[in-house]
Amino acid sequence: MKIQGESPFSEKDQAYMKKYLESHPDSRMAWYLLGKQYERVGEFNKANYCFNQAGDIYKAFENGPLPAETAAEERSLRQQAFRHRQMVRQRRQLALRSVLLLLLLSSLLLAIPGGEAASPAFQKVAEEVKPSEVVERPVITMPIIELVGKNSPDAVGNALKKAVKLASQNEQAQTNTLVVEQEQKARWLLWSRFPEPSMSIRPAATKGQAQVDNLKLPECECKPERDKANRYAQAWAAQAESTLIARSIVTAVIRSGAEPPARLETLAKSYPRNRIAGVDTLAAPYYEEAVKQWNSSAKTTPSRDERLKLLWASKTKAGKQPFKEALRIVVDKQSHRLALISGDQIIRSYKVGLGGKRTPEGKFTISEKVVNPNGSATGAFGSRGMTLSNTLYAIHGTDEPDSIGANRSLGCVRMTRQDVEELYDLVPVGTEVQITKGVLPDVDVVPSPEERYHVPLTPKQDNPNKIYKWLG
Repeated sequence: MKIQGESPFSEKDQAYMKKYLESHPDSRMAWYLLGKQYERVGEFNKANYCFNQAGDIYKAFENGPLPAETAAEERSLRQQAFRHRQMVRQRRQLALRSVLLLLLLSSLLLAIPGGEAASPAFQKVAEEVKPSEVVERPVITMPIIELVGKNSPDAVGNALKKAVKLASQNEQAQTNTLVVEQEQKARWLLWSRFPEPSMSIRPAATKGQAQVDNLKLPECECKPERDKANRYAQAWAAQAESTLIARSIVTAVIRSGAEPPARLETLAKSYPRNRIAGVDTLAAPYYEEAVKQWNSSAKTTPSRDERLKLLWASKTKAGKQPFKEALRIVVDKQSHRLALISGDQIIRSYKVGLGGKRTPEGKFTISEKVVNPNGSATGAFGSRGMTLSNTLYAIHGTDEPDSIGANRSLGCVRMTRQDVEELYDLVPVGTEVQITKGVLPDVDVVPSPEERYHVPLTPKQDNPNKIYKWLG
């Protein structure tokens, strides 16, 4: 069989290797050789698939990472660049708003008799202005989001009544409410980073009345209003998700008996002090805000449990929050689902592999997080592992992707590589895990590949000094 030289492999060579792999699917050398055959004839997608199956054999011969690892790294860089662009855009918008506010203040000063724009005597001038001399302007407030289930007409009706009442009672404030109908499965609401409001309610021109726009009606001549509502709702959702992640990290630290540090990066250390996978720069401000709220509550509320309740009930700079509880994991043995939830909101729902009766039911916590268990991303435990309550049970990746959705493990929870890596980034050490059955719907709640949650990994989160013997 030719693996070097100018001549490509023959179809006979490929046929022989395919037949050989049917009988020896675990032969990584055979996968590598078949990949080289495909590479020579220009079928690079097939070649990369074979190389990924070859795992460490490919690395040894090619002296480089697997194609899947290279693609993951490229995807990570693209996501980091996207997040950086978002952050830059937000900073530019903040700077622009600051400039506009200064211009507005300057124009108001010029309109005041005797006033001087940007004058050092601003405070003195303002104090001398009589209330009757100030022109009254309506207060512009940001929209309020009301989340309701699509299958809950009563909830939609109540949200509409509440919004109409609020709008009709606000004579000065231009209060706008957006009603967002979420997908619903049984008692669960399915979270989306891209909500599309179905109704907009705002004060009408006539005092005491409200203007209601049904944004979902095809004949509705409200495209500008619809586009504006969608943009605001999506920005609100992104802020709400960052707040949820930040508060969940604070809660996990507190439940462990420790005090949350002031800075998020303090928790992103190398193994075994890696409470979190890395620093989410978008969530960091909300983390710092949550820590300040936690610390300030100690002055009036001595009970840690009560202080946690106050933390989740408190308002934030992001506005009204849809999440009232920390993130927790629920594993359903019946539907073969692992869901990341907060209250009645399913944030993520992944298909997983289990062990039937060998998978224990009960409550656990994530007690350890490790990258590349036993030194390899392509080994039996995949590229990520999370130990459950210091037992031999864990949530981890797998080198048997066809076992997802089946009972083939010895008791652990198996996940695909892209799913376990996203979950690893989302949840801190200390996250609560419940294994049960008959509670989760068999439905995917997973973002598109480019929208997967990702943080830059803190280095050295592997544990080369231990051979993990989880129950696969």
